[in-house]
Amino acid sequence: MILATLLAPIALLQLGGEAAVAVKNDNPETWSVEYPRAIQGQVADYRRCLQVTDRRIAGKADFESQHAADLTRCAAQKAKSITEANEILVNAKTKLTPAEVDTLFDNIGKIHVARGRDLDQQFMARVNGAQAASDAYEAGRPKGLVLELRDASVVKARTDAAAEAAANKDKDGE
Repeated sequence: MILATLLAPIALLQLGGEAAVAVKNDNPETWSVEYPRAIQGQVADYRRCLQVTDRRIAGKADFESQHAADLTRCAAQKAKSITEANEILVNAKTKLTPAEVDTLFDNIGKIHVARGRDLDQQFMARVNGAQAASDAYEAGRPKGLVLELRDASVVKARTDAAAEAAANKDKDGE
């Protein structure tokens, strides 16, 4: 449901018929989120806290700020997950230092915010594409008085349809 809500404005913009706009990431970011299976539950709890929220679509690119606000909202869950993960890893075969566990959860937060930033970039690309298509249409559209020339069959069909509708209206009114 949340995903559908996030993608609704993008889907609506696609219906406009504008040309696709490629977005190239000039500054790619990469974070590692490798972790032992033993702490999978703690990672899932923190990610769930970040993801399960209402997103507001206001026609502007503010998903990054909404995702960044999730980090503050889920700070308590993050602290709890880090504490539990460190307790589990004390007796685990795979060792992570407390600093590595902190980095792991920090990276999960960075990825979450980067997803919001990516949604903003996609949204703005679609808005800019729609504006470019609109500008191109307006530039090529004839200016001033435009006369439509129709052949007789189109005029007759419209006249017949109007006459039939008027006759049906008179029958319904009696």
